[in-house]
Amino acid sequence: MWLIDEQRRANESTRSLFDSYLEHRAQTTRLALESAKTASATLCVLGAGNCLDLDLARLSERFSAVHLVDVDRSALDGALARQAPEVQARLVLHAPVDLSGLLDKLERWGRLETTESELLLHHRRTAQSLAAQLGSHDVVVSASCITQMQLSVLQALGDKHQLFDAVRHVLAATHLHTLHALTKPGGRALLVTDVLSASRYAPLAALPPETNLLKLLSELMAAEQMIYIARPGLFHLLQREDPLLRQSSTLSAPLAAWRWQNGPDEQFLVYAMALDRNPEP
Repeated sequence: MWLIDEQRRANESTRSLFDSYLEHRAQTTRLALESAKTASATLCVLGAGNCLDLDLARLSERFSAVHLVDVDRSALDGALARQAPEVQARLVLHAPVDLSGLLDKLERWGRLETTESELLLHHRRTAQSLAAQLGSHDVVVSASCITQMQLSVLQALGDKHQLFDAVRHVLAATHLHTLHALTKPGGRALLVTDVLSASRYAPLAALPPETNLLKLLSELMAAEQMIYIARPGLFHLLQREDPLLRQSSTLSAPLAAWRWQNGPDEQFLVYAMALDRNPEP
């Protein structure tokens, strides 16, 4: 499938950028470690790819198992091969896995060969299917993959297609439900996502280290200067309006924001928010 080939090429293009991911990796790893509450906690990372944004050695010391999920098996195999044997023993690979549930539908949907029922039920059906395949975990991390999934929608449909807006909302709802379905009651899911690139917002690259990036994030949110599907307000709206999510989970405000140096020439503004599953009664 050509959309999967596109993702493989994207992973290949970033495989050598381990050093430039240092801050991004430290922040994502810290948040995952801080989210673990039990000694035998398991971690599931969605969109793990090359695992450049994860310190797998530190994570394997804290979690009894680290499940890595991606559509690109070769990327996960490469990440596994770079680890010490004691780290490898804690890693569980799941690939190829389409977290959007859309890759085998977009061509057909592009021809308008779908129904209202299929669109409205996609998020729950996909989340249930992924939970049956991947199990439930104490901590789940969405590793900057929601914008990559939207890119696949954009590549397949184009932003002028009459279903584009509907499908990207379906995608956002699907991802939120997936995080919920994969997280054990009392556990935490972290939604980590890029929201803006320095190529679109030039001041980002020149900001001094002491800049309050959470404040900047709020300002950019108010000005609607960020990738639509990554807007915190979109996920809060979806969580509030969905009875299952509203009754069984809490979605935080952004917990942290930082800059992600993606190679020598590109930076992104990134934030993380938490979806906490209510404990069982």
